[in-house]
Amino acid sequence: MKPTILVCCASSIATSTVIAVKVREIMEDRGFDVTVAQSSFAEMSSKVEMVHPCLIMVTGAVTAPVGIPLLVATPFLTGIGKDKVIEQMCEIVQSALSGG
Repeated sequence: MKPTILVCCASSIATSTVIAVKVREIMEDRGFDVTVAQSSFAEMSSKVEMVHPCLIMVTGAVTAPVGIPLLVATPFLTGIGKDKVIEQMCEIVQSALSGG
């Protein structure tokens, strides 16, 4: 089963859609085959139970379920710190693919 990245924002409409598209493109460009799912903050816990993500990317202050890495995704909107987040994202996905 391929790894899933869950992208969460307040409403799961605009911001998470923009970020999800960018995450898909970046992962594809780097040769990773992942599923990218979206959720609102309010639905995050139930979505985690459904999709079992290896990574949660958020646009605001929320607490991730224990054991799941969480990255702030706003650099995909601002460009500031984007390279570092991409590096961390790739490391987490690679670890998931390696069974880590």
